Amino acid sequence: MKTRILAGLMALAVSAGLLFAGAPAAQASSKGRLNTTYALGAATVYSLLKGKTTQGLILGAGTAYAYKRYRDAKKGERRRARYYTTRYYRAPRYSRTARAYRYR
Repeated sequence: MKTRILAGLMALAVSAGLLFAGAPAAQASSKGRLNTTYALGAATVYSLLKGKTTQGLILGAGTAYAYKRYRDAKKGERRRARYYTTRYYRAPRYSRTARAYRYR
C-alpha cells in the first residue's frame, strides 16, 4: 500500500512538472506532413466509398488541415533557406579596382 501511494505521488509530481514546464513539441518535416496528408486522403476516400459519410467528412477536414500544415511547413523551409543563402552566401561582386587589373 505504501509503495502504491509513493508511486502515485511520483507520477503526480512528474505530471505536474510537465504541465508547468511544458512537454517538448515534436517537429515534423514537410515530407512527414505530406505523408500524413496522403494517408488521411486515402482514409477519406475509403470511408466515402464504404458509405461512411460522417467519418469521411471528418477525415476530409483532417486532410484539408494536414495539407494546410504541409504548405505552411514548406513555406517556412523555403523562407529559412532563402534567409540563410542570402545571409551566408554572397554573389561575387566586382569593384572598380578589380577592373583596373589586366591578366595576361
